[in-house]
Amino acid sequence: MPDPGRGGLTVAHSRHGGMEAFMEPDTGPAHAILDPLIEGLIGTLPVCQFSTRRFIAVFIADPERAEAYKAALKTLGDDPDLGLMALHGQVISVALRNDRRLKFAGFVREDDPEHVDPFCHSSWWRKEE
Repeated sequence: MPDPGRGGLTVAHSRHGGMEAFMEPDTGPAHAILDPLIEGLIGTLPVCQFSTRRFIAVFIADPERAEAYKAALKTLGDDPDLGLMALHGQVISVALRNDRRLKFAGFVREDDPEHVDPFCHSSWWRKEE
């Protein structure tokens, strides 16, 4: 069975009621680029709570990490919006979820626009160590 998010074949309903196949992006190369940098940034954070959107803003404020972010985005296909959705929702969010130093602290509410990420369902994260 294909691994969703790792280049597997996925079937979805089209807008016209039929079925169409599409390939989900292989997020492996983007993870390889970003995961070590995400892990490193988390290590520098104090005990705190932050949103996915805020984490990404801090991440790309550093020129080296910003270049890595752009390189990872290029691995996710030609459509910039779909690439950003995969990058924010599948790559960065998964890296945050998998870091043992962080705990999921809930989803960002739509009435908190400063923390809403237009490319994923933004979450709150709490660093406890």
